[in-house]
Amino acid sequence: MTKRGEVGYMKLAIREARRSRAEDDRPHPYVGVVVVRGNEVLASACRGDLLPGDHAEYTALEKKLGSDKLVGCTVYTTLEPCTTRSHPKIPCADRLIQRRVDRVVIGALDPDQRITGQGVLRLRRAGIAVDLFPPELMSEVEELNRDFIRDREAGMATTVPPGVAEAGITGFYPSRDFYAILRKEAATIDRYVSTAEHTVIMVSINLMTGLPFHDLCECLKTKLGGIESTFTATISLLDPRRPELMAAMAPVLNREPVDLAESIRRSVRKLVQFKQTLPEQMQSRLDVRVHPSLPFGSAILLDHAHTSGRIQIETKPYKVGLQRSFAFEVARRSESGVLFETLTTAYEKLVADGQSVGSEDI
Repeated sequence: MTKRGEVGYMKLAIREARRSRAEDDRPHPYVGVVVVRGNEVLASACRGDLLPGDHAEYTALEKKLGSDKLVGCTVYTTLEPCTTRSHPKIPCADRLIQRRVDRVVIGALDPDQRITGQGVLRLRRAGIAVDLFPPELMSEVEELNRDFIRDREAGMATTVPPGVAEAGITGFYPSRDFYAILRKEAATIDRYVSTAEHTVIMVSINLMTGLPFHDLCECLKTKLGGIESTFTATISLLDPRRPELMAAMAPVLNREPVDLAESIRRSVRKLVQFKQTLPEQMQSRLDVRVHPSLPFGSAILLDHAHTSGRIQIETKPYKVGLQRSFAFEVARRSESGVLFETLTTAYEKLVADGQSVGSEDI
C-alpha cells in the first residue's frame, strides 16, 4: 500500500520517464526513476539519461549515487525492474537488491508475459517491500508506453507456445545443472526453500538422493526460528515400510528395494533427530511424515496458499543419473490457476493420506 504524500514522487518519476531517449528505432519503454530517503529526493533519472540504452535504475543507482549508502531508501520506478541482462550487465532488480534499498514502488509490470512479475518476485524474495502506483497513475504509465506494450504483446503471440503463460509456468530446468544457470539466487534446494515466507511442503522419494542434508536443516532452523515466527514446514517421504512401493520405485533410481528402504529410513531418522534438537514451539511447526503412494514427482510447495505461491516439481526419467532429473515451476495466477490448483491439491491430499512419524515408527 502506498503511503500518504508519495504521489508527488510518483508523478516526478513519470515526468522523468517522458524524457526517455531510445537508442534505436525499435520500441523501447519510457522509464523514470526517483530515489528518496525520508522526504529528500537523492536522485532521479530516465532511460538513456546520460548514455543511450542505459536503464533508468542503473543511471540513478550507479552513475548518480554510486558512492552513496542507499539502505532505507525508497525507489519509485515507472516500470518493473528487469531481471535479465546480457553479460556482463547486471539486471536492475539485482542492483536494487545489492544496494539494500528498503522499498520499491512500481508504476507498471513488464508487459512481456515471460517476465511479468519476476522483478517483483525477486525483490520480495530478497526482503524488499514492493508496492504499486495507484490505478490512475498506473494507467498514465501504461498509456505512455502503449507502443512498447503492443510490441511486446505482438512478440508474445509468436514466441510463447499456447498455454504456457496461462498455466503459470515460470521456469523449466532441463537438468539439475540448470538451477545454477537459470536460478542463480536460489540454485540449491536450501536456498530455494529459504525464499518462502510462510510455509514449505516438501514431498520427495528420499532426501538422501543428492541433497545437502545439513544445509536444508540449517535453512529450516532459520525459517522456523524467532519468537514471533509462524513459519511451518512439512517434509513427507515415500513410506519405506511398504515393500510394493520400494519395488516400484527402486528400478527408477537404479537401486535395490532393500537399499532404497533403508536409505529412506535414515533420512526420516535424521529429520526426526533434527526436529528433537529444536525448541518445543519450533517442533510444533515442523511435521515429518511418510506418504503411501508414488508421487507425480518430487515437489517443493512454497507459500502455496498465498498469492506469491509457487510449486517446483522435479522428476527423473527411468534409470538415468540423478543430475539429469528435470524440473518445472508453476506460480499462482489470479487469471488462470487451474494447473497450480490441480498440483497443490493433489500433493496436499498425498501428504494428508500419509502419517506423521517418529524414529521409533520407522
